Amino acid sequence: MQFKKITQLAKGWSSYIWLVRGEDGKEYALKEVREKSPRKNLAEREGEMGLLANKVGVGPRVVEVNYEKNFVVREFVNGKNFLNWISSEEFDKSVTPQELYEFIKELYRALLALDSISLSHNQLEGGKNILVEEKVDALSKKRKFVPVIIDFEKASVKENNHTRNIGQIESMFFYNPHGMIAKKIRAKLSLTL
Repeated sequence: MQFKKITQLAKGWSSYIWLVRGEDGKEYALKEVREKSPRKNLAEREGEMGLLANKVGVGPRVVEVNYEKNFVVREFVNGKNFLNWISSEEFDKSVTPQELYEFIKELYRALLALDSISLSHNQLEGGKNILVEEKVDALSKKRKFVPVIIDFEKASVKENNHTRNIGQIESMFFYNPHGMIAKKIRAKLSLTL
């Protein structure tokens, strides 16, 4: 499929992320290696790890992996970065404890699914690789915040993988006594250490 770049969404150390439009008229996210990046196997790493994650229902669906031009195309997720979401006034004022609980529960489901195939993301600390997509049920009109794990470029698969994905976020979410994220989650859910 051919893709037309619409706008740059992000610029990382080794790659650019673009909002693109496919021949089918749909919007996608395209990740391509930066010219000066020493990482020349982006399509191989990001594409293969993303496809593995997709097999257990995790991450945006990989649409195309182009090894020749070194890019990966995924479905576009119109979500907020987790860190920006939890730091927002919207989170403080309108996200309910039940919505936060359901978000965390769904995130843990995704992390356990990755663990079940020994796929360790390796970059979940800080929450920058977790998007928060707001969805509204058409019938009930009930709002739901859905976690979407992105950026599998540094993920790894090991037979006896002892790095658990949940461990990568537990401290950040609950146990760091001085961390902003843990403080906000504990306050919203009325938890104490």
